Amino acid sequence: MSCKYYTIVTLCLLAFSACEKDNIDVPATDNDVNQWIEQTMRENYLWYSELPDKGSLDFSLDPETFFKRLLSDKDGKDISEGHHYFSQLEKAAATKSIYDANDSYGFDFATSNLKDGNNTYKIALVLYVLKDSPAEEAGLKRGDWILGVNGSWGTIQDYDILRNGGSISLQLGEVQANGQELAPTRKVTLNASRAVEDTPFLKDSVYTYGNHRIGYLMYNHFASGPDEYNYDDTSYNLYLQQLFEKFKSRNVNEFVLDLRYNGGGLINCAQLLASLLAREDVLGEPLCIMEYNDKNSGKNETLPLLKTTEVMAGNLNLQRLFVLTGSTTASASELIINSLRPYLNVRVIGQQTFGKTVGMTIYNESQKYGWILSPVTFHIYNKDREADYENGIHPDVAVNEFKSDLVEFGDLNDPLLGQAVYEIIGLPTFLRSATPTENLEIQYNPPFSYKDNLLQIPGN
Repeated sequence: MSCKYYTIVTLCLLAFSACEKDNIDVPATDNDVNQWIEQTMRENYLWYSELPDKGSLDFSLDPETFFKRLLSDKDGKDISEGHHYFSQLEKAAATKSIYDANDSYGFDFATSNLKDGNNTYKIALVLYVLKDSPAEEAGLKRGDWILGVNGSWGTIQDYDILRNGGSISLQLGEVQANGQELAPTRKVTLNASRAVEDTPFLKDSVYTYGNHRIGYLMYNHFASGPDEYNYDDTSYNLYLQQLFEKFKSRNVNEFVLDLRYNGGGLINCAQLLASLLAREDVLGEPLCIMEYNDKNSGKNETLPLLKTTEVMAGNLNLQRLFVLTGSTTASASELIINSLRPYLNVRVIGQQTFGKTVGMTIYNESQKYGWILSPVTFHIYNKDREADYENGIHPDVAVNEFKSDLVEFGDLNDPLLGQAVYEIIGLPTFLRSATPTENLEIQYNPPFSYKDNLLQIPGN
């Protein structure tokens, strides 16, 4: 089976796209793997000129250590846990796809340390629950506080215990006294983790106020289908087109795009979404520019908005767009904002985004070497060659959802959505909830995953 190379645009905390994983034949030696890594990086890495001289490299090192010693300080960003490199190296597994192997309880969460006198309690806040998951079966809801695990409340020693594993009991509760006290409420038991479809479509709605017909979509990552390694599966893209056809059939003339947790994904998905949102008269015009290193200038590409015939009947012909953002909104999500601004009035509501203006290409040599390499290979700009958001895109209206009780996506009591609807119709449509967490510092720390990269697929 021939291997395709893929390009990714996502919050790049880690992104992998490539051909389907088959069983690995003869394991390569570390020297073989490192020779391949060095050759691929020296030819394709955006900062190849900063690579150490080949003669100074130790090819006997394990591949992960060898790879990290090649990386430029310009690659990635400093985060609370240290420097996070966008470029990644993944050990290939003998499974068909990450979807088969990526089991979970089916929910995501933010974290916080609550101080009570001399004690500090580690707690977690449920952000969303996926359908047909152990978390949904147990009745876990967005906005639930997790105070403890397996009978011990008030301290979660390791947040990874909430991601996957055997059956666990969660102590839920409330945060009271303006974020200074915990009050246990009920316990729920989650069945063992399993493969759960991580659908990007968490909520869609239409709100009608007079002549304003407002579409809303909570879109959580840019994936063409449920199997993250099978890029021939375009079922999610097809569903996205059909969803926008429904929006159009309901005469939607304003739109709120919720990307508050969206770290990115495939660039062709971003191209499709942007084409569904843009004015009809600019379809076919440039969306973004991908610029590679000087060894690969022949790969430089201007990616267009799709043509009318390519977006079927779903283009909304918008004049403006409201985008809801969070601190981990990144990469392909930022591309949507930056690349549509020359064509639309894009209004950003929420928190400053992550800031990622580069993308990666995936080199899958899992059969030959047992590894998948995804180095940063290109800069990305809008049609006017603008990309001034390395430190994130600042919101037009700063709103921190964690300063109020979380409500379900699509609920107008959500302060981000409510602000957008208020700006559209000129009247308040929501009642902001109390601020019981004002003394809590709540941090959304997603595990590094494919969702934080901008991925381009050469040849696609």
